[in-house]
Amino acid sequence: MKIKQLFLNPFEEFSERKLFFAGTIGFLLSSYFVYLSGEQFNGFMHFYRPEIAVSFVAVLRVHAYMILAPLALLYIVGLILYTKTRLIDVLNVMLIVPFPLYLMLLLGKLINQDKFTNEIDEALKNGDHTLSSIDKGQMILFGVFGILALFLLFYQFYLLVKGMNVAVNNKKIWISILFVALYFILDVGIQFYF
Repeated sequence: MKIKQLFLNPFEEFSERKLFFAGTIGFLLSSYFVYLSGEQFNGFMHFYRPEIAVSFVAVLRVHAYMILAPLALLYIVGLILYTKTRLIDVLNVMLIVPFPLYLMLLLGKLINQDKFTNEIDEALKNGDHTLSSIDKGQMILFGVFGILALFLLFYQFYLLVKGMNVAVNNKKIWISILFVALYFILDVGIQFYF
């Protein structure tokens, strides 16, 4: 197995058991990390900081919804498109797809995103619209982080397409676009519920 292939299409490289194991471990670890960070899931692709602290069980419950909602939708659509679609294949996709998001959250916490945001907010409140009081090195670091976050978001959709293509034996571009559109629409809808 080549490292390049691991990132290009892990769904073809690993068995369903290995994907399920890695996805489950990632699900549990990311839920714990989200709990420690004080954040909560607010959709498939983002987090928010609730006003009151949430329990680990609450984080797990919401995180499970964030896996089960697209699983149900994409599995049903997969069955319509390809009757041999297996639940385990779609479940593995839903467990692996958020990995770039987890990395984004971790990187955001490592570079102290909240502190930087507060510094910018204070500078703007004090009338410093050119942000001259903000460290330029830190601004560059956050610019690089923003570019990396966009890349990771794109990679998340790439994994969704690759995984669902394997799950439903798809070779058509319009079906890949349909999966991304359904995932995105469901994410927007779920934000109103959570």
